[in-house]
Amino acid sequence: MPGILSAGIFAFTLSWNEFIYALIFLSSPERKTVPVGVVSELIRGDIYFWGQLMAGALLGSIPVALVYSFFVEYYVTGLTGSVKG
Repeated sequence: MPGILSAGIFAFTLSWNEFIYALIFLSSPERKTVPVGVVSELIRGDIYFWGQLMAGALLGSIPVALVYSFFVEYYVTGLTGSVKG
């Protein structure tokens, strides 16, 4: 079970951060994912909107941090391959 849960958490993290596909295939701002929307909407040439960029980075990292915090024990057990009992 820990191995399956670790693979699920890892897959969630990879799909959450799938930047290139979302950047290429999504053009409307309403459908963009959080990482793509933050970068494409808040950077205009050499002008960076730092407050909004940092807020977007925080909001984009909260779901991944919550998943890891709830399942950290199983995740570490699955990565190390150790078996209790």
